[in-house]
Amino acid sequence: MAIGGGALEPPLKPTLPVHLLTHLGPRWVLFRAGYTLGRASGALVRRSPLAEWSLDPEVPAEEALASLFADPPTPGPQCIAEANDILAGRFRLFSCHEIDAGFPPRWNRNQITGEESPTASHWSAMDDFDFGDIKCVWELSRFAWAFPLARAYKRTGENCYAEGFWSLFEDWLRRNLPNRGPNWMCGQEATFRLMAATFARQVCRPAPATTAERVARFQEFVRVTGRRIAANIDYALSQSNNHGVSECIGLLTAALLVPTREESAGWLALGLRRLEGQLGDLVYADGGFAQHSANYHRVLLHDLLWCLAVLRAAHKPTPGWLDDAAKRALGLIASLMNPSTGRVPLWGANDGALVLPLADADFLDFRPLVQAAAAVIHGQRWLPLGPWDEAALWLGGCGSLPETITPVRWMPTGLWRQAGLAQIGGRESRIVFRCPTAFRHRPSQADLLHVDVEWRGQAIALDAGTYSYNTGGRWVGALSGAAVHNTITIDGQEPMQKPSRFLYLPWPRGSVRIDPAGGFEATHNGWNRLAAQHIRKIRSPEAECFLVEDWIICAGCRRVRLHWLLADLPHQLDPSNSRLILDAPPGKYVISWEVPAPAVVSLIRADGASDRGWWSPHYLQALPALSLAIEFEVRHEVLVKTTFGPSRK
Repeated sequence: MAIGGGALEPPLKPTLPVHLLTHLGPRWVLFRAGYTLGRASGALVRRSPLAEWSLDPEVPAEEALASLFADPPTPGPQCIAEANDILAGRFRLFSCHEIDAGFPPRWNRNQITGEESPTASHWSAMDDFDFGDIKCVWELSRFAWAFPLARAYKRTGENCYAEGFWSLFEDWLRRNLPNRGPNWMCGQEATFRLMAATFARQVCRPAPATTAERVARFQEFVRVTGRRIAANIDYALSQSNNHGVSECIGLLTAALLVPTREESAGWLALGLRRLEGQLGDLVYADGGFAQHSANYHRVLLHDLLWCLAVLRAAHKPTPGWLDDAAKRALGLIASLMNPSTGRVPLWGANDGALVLPLADADFLDFRPLVQAAAAVIHGQRWLPLGPWDEAALWLGGCGSLPETITPVRWMPTGLWRQAGLAQIGGRESRIVFRCPTAFRHRPSQADLLHVDVEWRGQAIALDAGTYSYNTGGRWVGALSGAAVHNTITIDGQEPMQKPSRFLYLPWPRGSVRIDPAGGFEATHNGWNRLAAQHIRKIRSPEAECFLVEDWIICAGCRRVRLHWLLADLPHQLDPSNSRLILDAPPGKYVISWEVPAPAVVSLIRADGASDRGWWSPHYLQALPALSLAIEFEVRHEVLVKTTFGPSRK
């Protein structure tokens, strides 16, 4: 069976240097080599030297962004309970895990394992993997706790919440001297910390706790953060992902907060110039983002919404290229969001980031993002009245959310070729197809030809998510491999090789086309090294039903495993009739399959010895799921059909 678009190119010979040069380019290789030498030589220490906090309480407060959040909404009630927990020393990690860390917490501690990191060393002397999962050290230093404290202050007017913010802020400064310790290692982390602290400082402006001395400390914090970002921004830009975008925005935020500093004009110009280049490269024409990830797509849009808010508050023009990139990115994520639940398929890597938690909403709810972006970018309301409105009001001002609803620009059937995504169905029942063609930027997961299925708002076939970027045991690989996605593996092998923790090589090439009979058809060359090809077609033969057809073509005999990760629902496996029945809240749902060869069928829930039968909707969270595997031999060619649909009985 042939697929449109011409013959696919074979992968390169599996040599790492050739792959690095081919996919990342000689400039990237030379930069990384020079960066490694510069780090070893002490160049980073000279550019970003160890220092003490230098406080001059006589310096008047800068009021350049006084209008930022000057017309705030009334926050939702959930912030009060979270703020009270924080004052009692109980914090949430990754919007999920509640821990008793104390008040104030130990900022340089891995909050999961208890490992302590040194606080006297320069950040460049440390490695991301020295203290377990470094994200468990960084998480509290992102200052996500500043948002509920500031929102609780705004809702109640009680000074204790503003005092809580300033007390934690000052303790962090005492325990994290400039450029010392792990919390200065990453410029993006510094940016998120700056954004959160700026929000709380502005919202808590009228509070008695906001003294002149504390404002002076904040200004010094801004200055030091700007210098830290500027010292190493080229490294962030070299990654071609959200790090460069975030750090550009951190740099211009610092510039706008302390505009009279001698560095500020240069920071602003550099941040805007490099941000334009980043968005031109990383945000695709169809709204796709270079990181091939739902949650990093939200990080991108939160960054851009913040950027628009601070530029407008500083009475600076917003460049057309910034608006255009934000519009494209919003259009894609809004089309993939179920407006009734706020859920999107969780494709790609997920580090648990929620940069602007400005509404009473779950981490998996994208409605605050879509409503805020529609208001800020288009001046429109895309969703009905709800708690998600709060984010729009914070970021755009209370006059930015009209009463008239302009419905979400949702595409029931669409192909985003550059983003590598396709969708068929209705608002509540749909199938989403991961169908990348030529990767412009490095893939983060081996999710080629993966599909998600949703029925009446209930997830049926789902993505495994991301457990951790640095862990061991059965979670090695962070649920990123093809074996846990809804696709095939051949002879127990993966379609992409993974020479390092965050890098797949070589990058496969694919082809996708719209089938004249309806649906989409795609393939890729990841299996060429095994003299095999996988062609997948999806279509909807009738309402709420979806058919997935998998052609596997081999030169010789191969063992193929077709895998489906399904929601953890009551179920009945009927292998003699090749079907699995799920008892979903809307009713019974059937997954059935046709394999023209003897097949071994296994169904596992939450395997205790592997990552099979698990999914991770939040970072470091593993929840049970159903893992259905169908294994069979292919001699030359086999067509397997899998049908998803509600029971008609």
